[in-house]
Order: sequence, then C-alpha cells, then structure tokens
Amino acid sequence: MTIRPPRESDVEAIVAMGERMHRESAYSFLPYDSGKVGRLVRAFVHEPEVYGGFVAEDAALLGMIGGYVSDYFFCDEKVVSDMIFFVERPYRGGSAAARLIRAFTGWAIERGAREMCLGISTGIQTEKTGRFYEHLGFFPAGALYKRRLDQHP
Repeated sequence: MTIRPPRESDVEAIVAMGERMHRESAYSFLPYDSGKVGRLVRAFVHEPEVYGGFVAEDAALLGMIGGYVSDYFFCDEKVVSDMIFFVERPYRGGSAAARLIRAFTGWAIERGAREMCLGISTGIQTEKTGRFYEHLGFFPAGALYKRRLDQHP
C-alpha cells in the first residue's frame, strides 16, 4: 500500500469515493455536488500549502484524508483541521487509516501547526473511530451537536 498526495489523475476516483462516503454518512439527506467536490480535490492537488490531502492506494484508491491549515481566531498560531477522512469498508480495521493520519500529521508539522483537529461528524462508527483516534494520541475536546432545520432558502 502506498500513501501519497493526490494527483490530477485521481480527481474522478476521489469524487466517486466521496459520493460513497456521502451515501453512508449522516449527510446523505443532502445533495452531493460532484462539481464542487472536484474543485476541492483540485485544491488538494494544486494548493498544498493550504490544503493537505493524501490517498491510500493499492491497485485502486482505498482511502483518503484531507484538510486545511488556518490561524486560530485569537492568535497567529496555526491549526490543521480535517475536512474529509474516509476508508473504503473492506479496508477498515487495517493499516490504511493510521497511515493516512500519520501522513496528514507530517504535513501539519511541516506547516508549523500547533495542533491537529480530527472530527467525527458523519455518524459512521463514531465510538470506534474515537477510540482509534485516542490510540493515535488524540483526545476528545468537546462535542458536536446538530439540529436539522426544516426550512431552507
């Protein structure tokens, strides 16, 4: 298995993987805009100083992680946050997820980040994922509360 940054030639496969994640997640009630996702994936390819992304590959793409670096709102120190983290079902429980997080952590350190934040908002195996993050040295720092709103513009 290889962990590497995404390439332009990966965009279609990553967009398709994102759609599979979307269908499985708590966000499946929302539409999936493959054009928007494709533009974001291209930012991971072409703007590596701001957007960090990695894919796990073994004959085909089997997982991805991506996020961004920004300043804390109260100082100029850097923090890295994930936007997407997904491993295809047959590869969950193997080494792909840990290897993707290690690559993303290295990217964060290279950008001078003081912290890295990983969220679990998809509703996919939240407890198990939390334990996995803790095993890798992360700690819970709060909670995310959601409420669907019936009205929309």
